[in-house]
Amino acid sequence: MADDYDADLAEAIRLSLLDQGESSPVSTKTKPPRIKKEEIEQPIIIIDDSDDDDAKDDKSLVKKAIKKEEEEQRKQTKGKPKAIKKEDAKEENPKPPGLLGLDRAQMERDRLARLKRKTPGDSYVPQAKHTKSLAAQDLVVKKEEPDESPAGPSKNTRGPFMTLRDLQERVTSYVPRATQYREGVVKKTYIQGVTRTPDDITIEEVLQKDTLQTAVLSAYQWDFLWILGKVKTGECDLVLVLHAKEDDVDHYRRNLCNIPRTRLCFPDMSGNVNIMHSKLQLLFHLTHLRVVVPTANLTSYDWGEATGTGSNEGVMENSVFIIDFPELPKTSMQGSTNPSHTSFSRNLLHFCKAKGIPSDIIGKVDRVYDFTGSQRLGFVYSIGGSHNGDEALRNGVCGLASTVRDLGLKTRKRVEVDYVTSSLGSLNKEFLLRVYRALHGDEGKKSIVNIPKKYSARQAIAPEDESTDSETDEDESDDKVWRDVRSSMRIYFPSRSTVARSKGGIENGGTICFQRQWFNGSKFPQSLLHDCQSVRRGMLMHNKIIFVRFLRPRGNNIGWAYVGSHNLSESAWGKLVWDRSLKDFKMSNRNWECGVIVPVALAGGQEVARGPRAEASTPDMGVFANVVPVPMSVPAAALSTVDNPPWYFGELRGDP
Repeated sequence: MADDYDADLAEAIRLSLLDQGESSPVSTKTKPPRIKKEEIEQPIIIIDDSDDDDAKDDKSLVKKAIKKEEEEQRKQTKGKPKAIKKEDAKEENPKPPGLLGLDRAQMERDRLARLKRKTPGDSYVPQAKHTKSLAAQDLVVKKEEPDESPAGPSKNTRGPFMTLRDLQERVTSYVPRATQYREGVVKKTYIQGVTRTPDDITIEEVLQKDTLQTAVLSAYQWDFLWILGKVKTGECDLVLVLHAKEDDVDHYRRNLCNIPRTRLCFPDMSGNVNIMHSKLQLLFHLTHLRVVVPTANLTSYDWGEATGTGSNEGVMENSVFIIDFPELPKTSMQGSTNPSHTSFSRNLLHFCKAKGIPSDIIGKVDRVYDFTGSQRLGFVYSIGGSHNGDEALRNGVCGLASTVRDLGLKTRKRVEVDYVTSSLGSLNKEFLLRVYRALHGDEGKKSIVNIPKKYSARQAIAPEDESTDSETDEDESDDKVWRDVRSSMRIYFPSRSTVARSKGGIENGGTICFQRQWFNGSKFPQSLLHDCQSVRRGMLMHNKIIFVRFLRPRGNNIGWAYVGSHNLSESAWGKLVWDRSLKDFKMSNRNWECGVIVPVALAGGQEVARGPRAEASTPDMGVFANVVPVPMSVPAAALSTVDNPPWYFGELRGDP
């Protein structure tokens, strides 16, 4: 209770104790006339259930009580005393009722009792008043469940204002904030109509709209009405990162200008840039930043919801990486730089700046959050356009290689690769060699041709790139590496029969893209393609996941996985060449993409000694359990031209 009315309250208590006789511990300078208990008519005080425990209400109540008591004392000589039943007066240890029954402890008990009678059916929560209280308690509100009670609203339903207790009763549970996914996690999107598992997550659980303050959302395909219904539009600041060529920018600005508290962001699509395919999300909550890297676009079917065509089941599945970064202690924010930055966070910031995300968002990501939890993770990106020098080697397929190396995952031994993709480009030996080498941590500079001899030193491997033990004598010729590719790499893409037999049928295969002429091309490695069938029967996939397993452990890691937006195509991963005019390396990317590398440690975290006599044994796909859910059935049947052809996008248009 507030200090500014303690004097009034003290006076009220003093007056209420006058009837205690000689045993009262309260002494006064002037003793007013004694009044017998029987002569006082006990009033009835009614306190409205809708009152909150605000200081101004308590102060007013005390003042009214004092005024009422003075009036009763003036009138008591005129009125007749009211008899009190003996049984009401009998009590083993009678407690002084105080002025008009007003007692501070009893008032508190009454207030708590009133709060318990509140009905959690209110539809309005004052934003500033209650979110601040939640932040102080370090709590998060999970999605509110609808009230299915057939009795309807309670008689005690309140007006528009709520107490924190009301808010607590409205939600299903509370969990500690900023600790849910502090080390990062990979989940599958929940599919409506399919039995849920612990690996599944919904878009509502990703966004956590009840405490979401600012959201940066990116996608290639959008269902704007759907996604805006998943956030509190008008209460949450939005930044929408859109795929738009020059002619489309004005169209989006005209049609989305009326969404309150929303800004639009258009990454550079000039030159040879084809699509903005990144799906990165930055979700700012009261106490943490959630970074989300899904394989899904922002459409209902990509997030497993029913398509609304007479079926109550979803038809498409995806995967999503999530990590929560808590705020730094205030003492750590006082310096000019954030001491917690990692390779992950620096790459994330670089990519966000390149996309043109507003500077206030960039500044908050840079200075406010603790990125310590991302030390063991890698952030990989492709920035659309052409890049030279060091930027070329941080981008696309070269960026993949450098991230693998920085995480200590580089190896020159053969690795087992399982690549799940929802779109395929025109694959050939040259491109697949670049990708396979990058998965080893090799940027591929030595494979670049037409470099003048005086610049050939730039192809040399840096000392820190050198592998140890027996790996230095590995044959790295194209022929040897290509043999490894053909024996150790599997590419998962659905067959026509898999799409046709899926719950969505061929009508829902429109985001799974491949062309017949590429598969039938003379240079296409058909033997690498395998039928992608989901472990969730009847589901189609929009996943982009790479599973890499080592022949020998690297430190305490037995492999790693990539989750993101990169399909298996040169448009996504880019091409490194030598720029004769600039006399430097040049990386050309036609897409904007991003993803995350998650190392997979040995069971128990033990480290295996390396050496030429160490036993080599490639683990099975079970090593990814509890780290990255494996969405496809393995082993999988090979695709072929006649017996089991792949799905061709053109079949939706009736093309042969």
